[in-house]
Amino acid sequence: TGELMVFLLPLIVVLMAKQSDARTHSLRYFRLGVSDPGHGVPEFISVGYVDSQPITAYNSITRQKEPRAPWMAENLAPDHWERYTQLLRGWQQMFKVELNRLQRHYNHSGSHTYQRMIGCELMEDGSTTGFLQYAYDGQDFMIFNKDTLSWLAVDNVAHTIKRAWEANRHELQYQKNWLEEECIAWLKRFLEYGKDTLQRTESETIPLVIKAVSGSIVLVIVLAGIGVLVWRRRPREQNGAIYFPTPDR
Repeated sequence: TGELMVFLLPLIVVLMAKQSDARTHSLRYFRLGVSDPGHGVPEFISVGYVDSQPITAYNSITRQKEPRAPWMAENLAPDHWERYTQLLRGWQQMFKVELNRLQRHYNHSGSHTYQRMIGCELMEDGSTTGFLQYAYDGQDFMIFNKDTLSWLAVDNVAHTIKRAWEANRHELQYQKNWLEEECIAWLKRFLEYGKDTLQRTESETIPLVIKAVSGSIVLVIVLAGIGVLVWRRRPREQNGAIYFPTPDR
């Protein structure tokens, strides 16, 4: 699997940007768990974005969910932040347990990553999309199909988990409802809160930074001075830095 590569990039700001039409709006939440992360690196990070704007952040060092946009702080009461802080502390423990389980399944030791991305998009014509997927060591692991209420598993370990997750039909329906209804409702709410700021930045396209390191392409996101590996693929060019727009999924 190769060793985990973690980058400390305090001067670089990389935001998840919309790749498509600027009139498409998105809400995305990313969660990352790291086993054996090393000194000063959080073992768990959660960040939220509306379009390319960071709106929330939590990590296992601060153990607090905090606003990353003034309009989020101004419009959401303290009990909102406390409630979601408690939920994310639970997610932090869950990620630790699930990552340990995956390492046992794969017979891995050392530093590895477990990631979750969930979100939705609202198009100009009012149509919507929703997505939920997991990755292990930067590679696709499980992808949710909300239309069929099923999970796409990419290997034998994932197939074992797929069977367990698909046995819980209530949870599958909950995820579908969250993607199609609750996520869109939150997105519309946040767009109203931040309409002045988001209108000024909606036409920007901000790339992720991708570097070729040790024969792999590594995508890096940066939050509060901490850059972490979020994706890894074999590159065509293995020297220097490569800049790509953010993948839409």
